[in-house]
Amino acid sequence: MSTAYRYKLDPIETPGYCHVGNKLTQESADVASLILQSNRTAYHVFTTDFDKMGAYLHNHIVHHVTALWALGADEETMIFHKKNNENYQLLPRKFPEESIIEEMKTEKGFRKYRGSQDHFLDYVTFFEREIDELGYQEVLQKYVVGGGEIADDILARMYHGYVHSLMYLGQGLEFKQLPLVAEALAQAVSHNDMYYNDFLKYTELQAQYSPEPRLSLLECLEACREDPVISTCSSVDIHHQVVNGSWKVEKEMIRDYVCGKAFKEMATVCARYRVDEDDVERATAELINTAVYMAAAAQRPPHQCRYDFFLIHGSNSSIWQTALTQEPSLTPAQKARLIEYTGRVILMLYAGMGSPALNIDWLLTQQWHEPGTGWDRVIERVIHHKDDGHMAKLVRVIRHAEEVSRPYEDRPEFPMKSHMFLPAAQAAIDSGSDKPMSGVLHFDFVRGSAFPEAWAKVPRRGEVVA
Repeated sequence: MSTAYRYKLDPIETPGYCHVGNKLTQESADVASLILQSNRTAYHVFTTDFDKMGAYLHNHIVHHVTALWALGADEETMIFHKKNNENYQLLPRKFPEESIIEEMKTEKGFRKYRGSQDHFLDYVTFFEREIDELGYQEVLQKYVVGGGEIADDILARMYHGYVHSLMYLGQGLEFKQLPLVAEALAQAVSHNDMYYNDFLKYTELQAQYSPEPRLSLLECLEACREDPVISTCSSVDIHHQVVNGSWKVEKEMIRDYVCGKAFKEMATVCARYRVDEDDVERATAELINTAVYMAAAAQRPPHQCRYDFFLIHGSNSSIWQTALTQEPSLTPAQKARLIEYTGRVILMLYAGMGSPALNIDWLLTQQWHEPGTGWDRVIERVIHHKDDGHMAKLVRVIRHAEEVSRPYEDRPEFPMKSHMFLPAAQAAIDSGSDKPMSGVLHFDFVRGSAFPEAWAKVPRRGEVVA
């Protein structure tokens, strides 16, 4: 079992929810634990200094290694991927300072350093000590779900930077790794995209007083696409901000487009996505199912299947709603609130990509690279895919969605049906290239799937590419 300061994966005690059980070994667990531990001090939690421009690109070694380990990767494969993704990591901005950590113990001092990447390791050390002293359960209540200014602030910050901090927290709970819980909280506090806080707070208040009936997450997606303001608020230009050969973040899709142009319209739709505290198990499965459907169905005939890079952040993060819902220290009301927040941010991502038409039938008629193969082969292929873990997480959440959706196959709010999951995973790994990345740039995905320009370089189905 891990401590607040030390990673310790185990094939029996900490296999996770979606895993290849017969391939989990103590040897692979030990290597994965060492990679997680070394990443904690060797590299910064972000891979660029774009935070100064309002954008956050994250170190994905943690996400990658936990997904690989759960999917049955051996020690050599995990070490290869770690080395393959080291060349663009940043060194820590600074190491912990005891005087600052002591200052953080006061409410004034804790607030003082929020929103700064510079103090990430100070916050990691602070939260490790809090977990060691109070237990992770009390830390979650105090700093995430228990209400009050600080907890509500950090809860919303979990979604900054496209949900990455929530991914850390979910992995920490799924795999029972307390250092990951500390890193999740520290990463969240390091973000400063306060428009998420403003939107989520406003929407939550509107939901409390809204006379409108609740909608399923699928119905909310449809409402976004049908709304003339929401469906036109974004632009594909957000993904092509290059000045003098360098990427320049002058516009941010959630800040400037979704919140900037469609704040009230989005809040009206999102406020109708509400979860009863006595329905959290079904609502969790619905969230995961719909998030996977959104990502898989955002295709554009006649082009070959591709996934949208930002939509998969909604789907990939949804797997950890299971961990949050199954966490016994959270109340049903707290679990329902987390589902609502995650669902509303998924809707924001969908609007940011232009509210694409969802066409799962086009994906289901794709000719696969390896017809007749099943999950074992898809997983074998994805653990050797040379990216930073986005593809492995995508395949894993599709597999998990298949499992949690089974009891609800006939319900209309579950758009992904049993025959769709394997083809969705096959479409994902088939879309992967031999060179999926260069530095932090990804080539396997489209960005802004509602826009024709996003598909300009994607071959048409049946087209022979020289």
